Amino acid sequence: MFSTDPVVHVKGVSIFHDHNTILGDVSFDIQKGEFVFMVGRTGSGKSSLLKTLYADFPLRLGEMTVVGFDLRTIKPSQIPLLRRKLGIIFQDFQLFNDRSVGENLMFVMKATGWNDNAKMRARLSEVLMQVGLGSVEKKLPYQLSGGEQQRIVIARALINEPQILIADEPTGNLDPEVSHGIMKIFQQINKTGTAVLMATHSYGLIKKFPARVLKCEEGKVFDSAQSPFELTTEY
Repeated sequence: MFSTDPVVHVKGVSIFHDHNTILGDVSFDIQKGEFVFMVGRTGSGKSSLLKTLYADFPLRLGEMTVVGFDLRTIKPSQIPLLRRKLGIIFQDFQLFNDRSVGENLMFVMKATGWNDNAKMRARLSEVLMQVGLGSVEKKLPYQLSGGEQQRIVIARALINEPQILIADEPTGNLDPEVSHGIMKIFQQINKTGTAVLMATHSYGLIKKFPARVLKCEEGKVFDSAQSPFELTTEY
């Protein structure tokens, strides 16, 4: 049955580091198929909020539902099920350098319960085509450029057809031209109905690819959809 519930629902959430409150009284929703940037200076709580969304950090105060999972009551055994419905993309690629691109992606499939070899091969080809790298399956990651490696990471995140991609600084190590190519891939994925939440320091990317912005600042999260704000170049 088709659900109109938001893919991410956050209400009255506080994020803590040890006993210090990093972010307080955070509330926002992300709808299916929405594209949202997250900005904020280093130490503003962006990464901690993202880690709470995919249950790397426990939720201690407030309500948070992500792809149908209640993160206040989620059991450790359910966390892999949550992450299968998410695509998580890091700035550092976290690829196995001693395995080919194809082996990297097959490893994720096996780890998330795939066991039909024909379906795995077909899905492998699909996600590589989706990121414009259909011919690199046999290459090792270090034989690829940084931009190509990030595309492989995106392909890996797409394997289980996630409802939302959560990307933490995915263009942080890439030059502007390569970053724009990566952004276009995210836009194409978003057009197919996958929501995207992307943390970035790049004001230039947001200017070139305008979308809703969540800003972490002084212990709060401000939402451009609720009250527009000026973006500075200092993120």
